[in-house]
Amino acid sequence: MRRLLTALATGVVVAAIVATAGLGSAGQTTTINYATSFGSFGRDAYVYAAIEKGFFADAGFEVKVTNGTGSVDNIKLVAAGRLDYAPVDIGALVVTKANEGIPVKVTSVIHQNTLSALFTLDESGIATPKDLEGKTIADSPASTVRVLFPVYAKKAGIDASKVKFRDAAPPALPALLASKQVDAIGQFTVGVPLVVAATGGKKLKVHRYSKALPNMLGIGIIASEEKIRSNPGEVRRFNQALLKGLKWAIDNPGQTGWILKKYNALADPVVAGKELRIMKNFAQNKLTRTKGNGIGYIDIGKVNSTISIIRNGFKITKPVPATDIYTNVAVPARSTKKK
Repeated sequence: MRRLLTALATGVVVAAIVATAGLGSAGQTTTINYATSFGSFGRDAYVYAAIEKGFFADAGFEVKVTNGTGSVDNIKLVAAGRLDYAPVDIGALVVTKANEGIPVKVTSVIHQNTLSALFTLDESGIATPKDLEGKTIADSPASTVRVLFPVYAKKAGIDASKVKFRDAAPPALPALLASKQVDAIGQFTVGVPLVVAATGGKKLKVHRYSKALPNMLGIGIIASEEKIRSNPGEVRRFNQALLKGLKWAIDNPGQTGWILKKYNALADPVVAGKELRIMKNFAQNKLTRTKGNGIGYIDIGKVNSTISIIRNGFKITKPVPATDIYTNVAVPARSTKKK
């Protein structure tokens, strides 16, 4: 009987340890403040998939999500401790790091290639990037597309001084283009379904930054350097849970669209699903080498390429080594051949 009671007691202890594995101290749930990259679109729906499927709960997190207004804002909010984690454009991070030395680092990569683009109506006659001269582009001041425009313009042969920007909130951009109040809008490539729907099915011309800026990384998740130093375990668990959400979302785009609508009543679930189908090619495919390295991994070669592109496109006096941009506490960081 004594042996039986001892065995049962041991089993209870083991079960308790297993039940609380991944949770914070004393099995407590940690509240995480997170912002999307830009508004509330299908491209950011993977965070809601991670919430809905219980990936965050299993890791011991309660994640509170707010709508982001662009990479620059997210970088500053994470550095200030008002956000714990956020997606930002890695090119925009390089610029901000060099100019302001803000203490944040990339902990995982969502888009292995940049999604930044400018959308114009096909009927506008803006067929090439050069045709944007003399035109007006609407975008948020903190938008990745807007921040990186000088780099893109230089590589694409555009005289940036001849292009005018108009400030606009993310949700207003499709309507501004549809009503022809502006000639172009800043968007991610995956935004085509959303903008087509907003323009009544009109054909779009997509001016992709990736054509002029090959080997440039897109969105990555960041955390403050203080959090990375003081709580690497949390950083690892959060990123792994979020990446599970990313994998599930791009494998189940239709269902994820409806999950997004559950958390954001104004979201169009069909359009969101279409965005995720496009995004899959930037997050997981043969060219991104995620099969061998794992979704979310950090390609050191592309980090260096991104830094080089930014250095050549902006007047940056302070050098930014790759190790100032990323950490490998959450996912592998490996050197691979450029693709």
